[in-house]
Amino acid sequence: MSAGAARGARGREMRPAQRERVQVLAAAMGRPMEPLVWRSGSTARITAALWCVMFVVSTVPPAGGSLSDPSAGGLVVAVWTSLLAGWAACRLALWRVTADGDGVRFNRMWSTSFTPWRAISHVEARRDGLLEMVGPAGEPMGGLFRPPWLSRLLGRPDDVGEAADTLTALALHPRLRPSDRARRALTDAPYARWAVPLGILLCIARDLVHH
Repeated sequence: MSAGAARGARGREMRPAQRERVQVLAAAMGRPMEPLVWRSGSTARITAALWCVMFVVSTVPPAGGSLSDPSAGGLVVAVWTSLLAGWAACRLALWRVTADGDGVRFNRMWSTSFTPWRAISHVEARRDGLLEMVGPAGEPMGGLFRPPWLSRLLGRPDDVGEAADTLTALALHPRLRPSDRARRALTDAPYARWAVPLGILLCIARDLVHH
């Protein structure tokens, strides 16, 4: 870990409540044989599908963005907004966080981010449902869990908090880390693989609906 990263890790020490939870969890955990994976559920996928429908129905192609009367600038705007909508849908429906013997991986738009265990001080659950790796430069974030405040409101388990505690226990205790390395299917899944074709389909569908 670089000096700057080390200073950042010291400046954001683990909260006492989380430290106590992690200690209890580490004492009860066994070493998993396979990588641990957290991913979006059926509710997120349904929400993403509804988002795509709403985008197609409620947005209108920009001037010059229709295939029947195209212009270069209009088509660029039409395709760009559709790609953003496709990315948002994939970000909601296809997120994944994978922990194996080497570190933590989560998908991004064009690649899969990897953070080795040695760089992680601890993992925090953010209020927006993201996991934040404390310690590495830039403190990367991944996942898109149900926000903790929403879990409390709905009386549901705090999934993001539990994931943060589990990852922290793995970072602090090498004996608990999965013995196997994640398969390529879990480590090579950027959003672009699905977001780009989905964005193009959304662009065409919107044009047909509003033609």
